[in-house]
Amino acid sequence: MGGLPSTYKSENYKDLGIYPPTGRIEKTVYKGTEPKARVNLIFSGTFDYSAAEQVQLDALKEVLQIRLIERLREDESGVYSPRVGEEATKYPQSRYSFTISFGCGPQNVEKLIASTMEEIEKLKATGPPQVNIDKYKAEDRRTWETSLKSNNWWLDYLVTSLQNHDDLHELNAYDSNLEKVTPESLKAITNKYLSGKNYIRLVLLPEKSEVK
Repeated sequence: MGGLPSTYKSENYKDLGIYPPTGRIEKTVYKGTEPKARVNLIFSGTFDYSAAEQVQLDALKEVLQIRLIERLREDESGVYSPRVGEEATKYPQSRYSFTISFGCGPQNVEKLIASTMEEIEKLKATGPPQVNIDKYKAEDRRTWETSLKSNNWWLDYLVTSLQNHDDLHELNAYDSNLEKVTPESLKAITNKYLSGKNYIRLVLLPEKSEVK
């Protein structure tokens, strides 16, 4: 740890201005001949950076993953493994990106995108079922307990905290931040970050596909 710089300043970060474009963008690319499609749905924008807000965004990611696995894979048998990912940064700007991706048959693209957006609208309207939140909290606590035993986790935590000017004691608020995750809190966070104001829809289809 002796090699770590003692101080970090926000001016040490150079903002290259490389961010996802704003607004709503839809692009379909026709490439290849294999009868498979690939879908990426991306939400992005400014982020109210804090440890508590990060926990809420993480919870939304995991809960939506649960909902999409149940809906797209198990109920509709349309995809093998829908994936939800998120990333939030503090410097050079506090921003987030939230990505939903899955592969499917070309004929199922529109149906599965519609189902995905419907699940998001449900979260906006009522939040997730409590059972989804309970599952997320149980899994997150198990991961947390395991992480605390890892030197690599502690090194990453210390470096990231110093770089972001975060309080090194923020981890003590883990339990209280996790307990604040509720159906109502995720309803609010979904409306805040998955509003669709900045939304990119990217679809890859085979060249010979007749799907429009």
